[in-house]
Order: sequence, then C-alpha cells, then structure tokens
Amino acid sequence: MTEEIDIETIVIDPQAMNIVNRVAAGCRQSGVFHWQGGLMVEGRIEGEIDIVGGPLVLMPEGVIAGRISGDGEAYLFGTIAPRCANEPSELEVAGEAFLTQSLRARANIKAGAIRSYLGAQVEGRVDTVARKEDGKRAQP
Repeated sequence: MTEEIDIETIVIDPQAMNIVNRVAAGCRQSGVFHWQGGLMVEGRIEGEIDIVGGPLVLMPEGVIAGRISGDGEAYLFGTIAPRCANEPSELEVAGEAFLTQSLRARANIKAGAIRSYLGAQVEGRVDTVARKEDGKRAQP
C-alpha cells in the first residue's frame, strides 16, 4: 500500500507581494524600525520592528529577534531568536503565519491564522487573533 503525500509549495514573489525592503545576508541591524512595504530578512535584525503594507519573509539563513508586528502575512523559514536569554521574542501579524519545516523559534507567535508544517519548531505560545473581513486585525 502506498500513501500519497500532498506537498504544498510556498512561492515568494517579491514584486507581486510588495516586498520592497531587504536585510541582506551578512548584514546585522538593531534598533527601532518601521518598514513601509514587505520585508525580506536574509541577515540578522533585532529590536522593535513594524511592517506595514506587505509581508514578513524570514529566509532560512535569516535571524530576527525582538518585538515584531505587521499588518500582512509572515512566511517563516529561518530563526526567531529570543530577545534575551530568558525572554522570548514576540511576533504578531494580522494575516496568516506560515510556520515552515525549517523554522526554529523561541517566540510567542500571534496571527490571524496559523499554518504549520511538519518539522517547524516553536518554543513559546502560538495563538490566533480575531480578524476583520479585510484580513486586518480586529480591535479589542
């Protein structure tokens, strides 16, 4: 008896997804950031990070840490490091969070919806938050 495995492919198209900001491999940034348009992280970024108008794409070699928020989706292939030794990072997005097989996270993750793939590792809470019909986060 053979078992069929349904494999889903995630396609990242920077132009179609309005990913206009990038932290390149080898770059390291820390501080308070407000990104207009999507953000692709291939390097390391830590601090207070707010993304408006596009998704967060954390590539497999990328590392992010701190308080991260966004009004779009999050495609998580890389590492979410803790803010400090005993304090997990906080990630909150209004859209769907894709916890892929290569994700390694010490974080609390909140999203409008969660899609988790076999192999994703999250040490922390994973919660959904209410969304309005337009996909944005509903106000409490």
